[in-house]
Amino acid sequence: MLIRIFKRKTQSTSFIPEIDGLRFFAIITVMVYHMNTAFSRSLGLEDFAMETMGGQWNTFSPAWWIIRLDLGVKVFFSISGMVLALPFLKTMLAGGRPIDLKDYYYRRLTRLEPPFIISLLFFFLVHLFVLNADLGKLLPSLLTGVLYAHKLVYGTPNPINPVTWSLETEAQFYLMVPLLFAVMTRYDGRWMRISLISALIIFSLWFKHYFYTANIKEVQATIFYYLTNFMTGVLFAWMYLRRDNWFRTKSLSGDLVGLLSLFLLFFFYKPQFKPLYNLAFNAATFGLMFGVFKGSAFNWFFTRPIIYIIGGMCYSIYLLHYAMLHLLTRLTSGISLHQGYIYDLFLQLMILLPVVLVVCGAFFLLVEKPCMDKHWPQKLMAWWRSRKLKRTS
Repeated sequence: MLIRIFKRKTQSTSFIPEIDGLRFFAIITVMVYHMNTAFSRSLGLEDFAMETMGGQWNTFSPAWWIIRLDLGVKVFFSISGMVLALPFLKTMLAGGRPIDLKDYYYRRLTRLEPPFIISLLFFFLVHLFVLNADLGKLLPSLLTGVLYAHKLVYGTPNPINPVTWSLETEAQFYLMVPLLFAVMTRYDGRWMRISLISALIIFSLWFKHYFYTANIKEVQATIFYYLTNFMTGVLFAWMYLRRDNWFRTKSLSGDLVGLLSLFLLFFFYKPQFKPLYNLAFNAATFGLMFGVFKGSAFNWFFTRPIIYIIGGMCYSIYLLHYAMLHLLTRLTSGISLHQGYIYDLFLQLMILLPVVLVVCGAFFLLVEKPCMDKHWPQKLMAWWRSRKLKRTS
């Protein structure tokens, strides 16, 4: 019953649980990372309590792993690359129905904008009336945030909801995808298409390295900065479609690739501005996706209903979790096992993550899931007209 209620609606009739399983990995890693950020700040600890946990450069230290958990954002980018590329690749490779660009942009708008704007406005009001923020200083952040341009304009995450910087990058990729495949469709040769993707990856590697070392922060949320991550997803989508039948058979070798890739994902995550690290990290992301789709144990785990249900709610969780954790840790940070920071952090996770999931689940059901219905604007207008008729009759 709960699975049916919380299972997200898809635009097409096909549902790929592995994709939501990967989303689960991405959102859980980000949540744990932000849990540590919120908890350490509530205790007044500097440097996200890294030294308290043994230092971030010691592989055997919990800090080494925790400081890298924001890698889930980059995994999100690769998942988006795969999801957005799939319908265009079906058209390009198998002669599927051409993509209606009007419908494509309309779906992005009606599916993603309402939860984003509602959450941004809510947190804007919280800043004004609860945290006593200055309206004159905060209003520009609201306006640029709604336009997905805050980091591009100011070079910093939006103070209303800092995690939305990544949504600004995602929005740019939504705009780019049709152009990318319009160019790729003009070239029938497979190697020409691979060369184009490779050129974009190489350009992105250079772009990120150059502008990071130049400390030009305004471009650090642009699509060019993270294009390598998105292209990783595009490449995997291509492989998935070309070898669909092969992926249906699971194997131990897929698990081994997934397990190795999981470690390499962490190992090569920092420093990301170095091209070789960036390239190796994305190769590991590709390997993780391969393991989830091909590995016996990996596929079994990431296609469990509880896993793909939470993964399917990742957008709602992503929008709300950061602010919630920073608020709730103010109330719970005094609870301690008196065994050290890492034990208390684990305790905070056990207490707060269920609370966050419940609230985000409610937001998902009330706001996000209704927007998955392609025809919700028409249905809303019809309901509004019927209400008006009842009042006048």
